[in-house]
Order: sequence, then C-alpha cells, then structure tokens
Amino acid sequence: MALWRIRTPVEDRPGRLAGLVGAMAAEGADIVALTIHTDASGAVDEFVADVPGDPERLRRAVAERAGGGEVLAVPARPREVGDETTRALLLTARLRSAPNRLPEALAELLRAEEAHWTDPSVPGPGAGEADTLLVPVGPLRAVRVHRPGRPFTWTESARADALVRSVLPATGPPVSHHRPQRRPFGPRVLSPPTEGVLVTAGGDRLRLSQVGAGDADAVRRLHARCSAETRRRRYLSSVAEPGARMLRVFCDPERGLTVAARPEGEDEPVALAHLMYTLNPGVGEMAFLVEDSWQGRGVGAALADAVAATAADWGLAEVRAETAAENRAMLRIVHRMGAAVGRPEAGAVQARVPLAGRAPAAPPGRLTALMTRPGAAGR
Repeated sequence: MALWRIRTPVEDRPGRLAGLVGAMAAEGADIVALTIHTDASGAVDEFVADVPGDPERLRRAVAERAGGGEVLAVPARPREVGDETTRALLLTARLRSAPNRLPEALAELLRAEEAHWTDPSVPGPGAGEADTLLVPVGPLRAVRVHRPGRPFTWTESARADALVRSVLPATGPPVSHHRPQRRPFGPRVLSPPTEGVLVTAGGDRLRLSQVGAGDADAVRRLHARCSAETRRRRYLSSVAEPGARMLRVFCDPERGLTVAARPEGEDEPVALAHLMYTLNPGVGEMAFLVEDSWQGRGVGAALADAVAATAADWGLAEVRAETAAENRAMLRIVHRMGAAVGRPEAGAVQARVPLAGRAPAAPPGRLTALMTRPGAAGR
C-alpha cells in the first residue's frame, strides 16, 4: 500500500462527501486525513489515503462521484499526515526565532516544491498561474510559492497570509487613507469597540463604530431615510425597518460584526456594513446598506474593503455577498474585489470574494526588518 493525496471539488449538497468516502472504501483505500478547502469552484476536499492498488483507478472512481471538476492525485509521505493546526503553530514558533526563513516555512506549510523572496511589483515566472502563489510580506517584499500542477486554493492562500501576519508586529491605530488599516475591528468585542476613520475615494471622512444595543433607534431612522428600492436591494425583500430580532442579530458578536458609518461631527449613521459568520468553514457573509443621498460617493466600496480586511484578520478564506441581479453598484464593487459571481437565480446573484493577501502589511518592525533586510534569503 502507498500514501496518496487526493484533491477533488465537491458539490455543496448533502450526501456528496459520503459518496466520495464510499467510492474510496470500495477501492480498499484507508482514509487517514481529510481537509476541507474553499476555492472559486466551491468546496474542495483533500484526502490522504493509504491506497492498496492502482491510484489512477481510485482517482477515476472519485471523479465519477465528485459531480464534475478535476481530481488530482499525487504521492504523499508519512510525515505529511498529522494535525494541520499543530503544524501551523509549530511553523509560527520556528519563524519567531528565524523570520528570514519564511520562504522555507511557507513551502512546508503548503507542501510546495519551491518558495523564494521576490519583488511584488515585478511579475515573475508563473505570475497569474493557479499553481503559483504570491504571498505579500510588506510593501517591498513578497514570497513566490510554486507547486507545479497543483493549484492553490483560497483556503491555502489565507493560511499563507495568516502565517506571515502571525510573525509581523501589531499594526498601529486604525486610521485609513483610501484603505482601512488591518485591524479596525475584531470578532467578539466585549468592551467598547475600537473606532476608526475611513476616507472614501471621493474624500468623505466617515467615523466607524461597532453597532450596539444603544444604536437601535439610529439604525431604524437610517432605514426610514432609505428608499424602498434601496432596502429591497439590501434584504431582497420589502423590509420597512429592522424588527427587534434583526437588531439583536446586528448587535450579537457571536453572530458577527455590524459597523455604522457616520460623517465626522455628526451623530446619524449614513451606512451600515455587516460581516456575519456562516456554517461553512472559513466563509463569512457581508452586506451593506447605504443611505440614498450617500450612494455613488464610494461609501460602499470603502466599507467593502474594511469588511474584507477584517474578515482576513479573522482567518476567513472568503466572504460571500448575495445581491439583486440588477444591483449594478454592488456588482461593480465585488467585481473590483476579484469575486467569482454566480448566475442569477430568482432575481439574485451570489458573489464569492477571496481574502488572502488583502490585509495591508504591518508597519516596519524588528521582524519585518529581518525578513526584508539585505542579505536575507533571496536578497
């Protein structure tokens, strides 16, 4: 018998995973590890299995049950079998004492054949290819990771980005010019939230704060000032104002984060942004409501960047947004963010935005200097 790593896209429908496991069992394969990824195609399952016979026969059997998409099978080694979280933590501990060995750590994390320092502003070999990943480290440096014939998933990109940020110094105050700083907010805030100032592309300065129970009346007034069409595009139904249950969801940190945007010096919010947890591993959901008189001024785009940066800090691989098919403003925003947009269904479309590499780099510090100084690997 021999160890093989088998990766396959899976339709997000009940029973699909059971069908794959059954197909592998029928070929006598012993599954010793399973990892679930998120990618542009949806869910991607990766098995490490002890295969007694022809791995190509097993690959074909899995492909027949997977429901479409390419199934990859590559040899695996015994040392690759283990807990992914433990492995990532050990790599982080190693990097704290030797941060200039980041390319080596990323190659081990992603089981890649090649990783080296590079200038992110200069396109290198494999740029734009699915089996080449550029991991930002700072404004001047990045690590290019290559794994021939084995495309990187969004989940792996998010893991690589998280490993880099785990050894970078903490960011400073959350003040933004065009883009938010990396940590304007965090999940499960139990004390008064950190506030930040967001500057839109049009130059408007908006003060951001997490919505709490005391903001219920202001949130209702914001909905009342919005037109029926604006509310329909946000909720995909006719919602005159949020009820008590909806407001509780907005304010519940166990459900996610809701942020109000107010012009500086004013008390009334002009927009809301939501980032909510979902039952899918590594996936969040975002939504926005912008008052009619503030639409077309870049508020939604700026809030989308803030939400994406926060979701990346939470360790999510992607955020999803469901919007009306005719909501061109929202579709422009998600397309700009690199989203995969599905086909319209019942007048609505779902957009899926990958998050890896989205958070701005931390300001220079001791570890950053070690990773980017002359003489470091690749310099």
